[in-house]
Amino acid sequence: MKLLEQILNELGADDLKSFTIVPTFGGYFRSVKTIVSYSAEKTVLLIGKNNVAIEGDNLEVGSYFEQDIFIKGNIKAVKVE
Repeated sequence: MKLLEQILNELGADDLKSFTIVPTFGGYFRSVKTIVSYSAEKTVLLIGKNNVAIEGDNLEVGSYFEQDIFIKGNIKAVKVE
């Protein structure tokens, strides 16, 4: 874990602003300020100063609590816009 923290710090990132994807199941995103847009094919989240687009099939918000969000569905791509 220390290696990950060191890499993130050198890149100017915060290890609290991260996400985890489980193929064909969904993804867990931390430090979400707001949901910018939402559809079953594309959801855009504001994380820090960046819009993060989650693209896939059958996307839906599983839960959203205290800046953490779980997106259910088949996530195919995550992009910073």
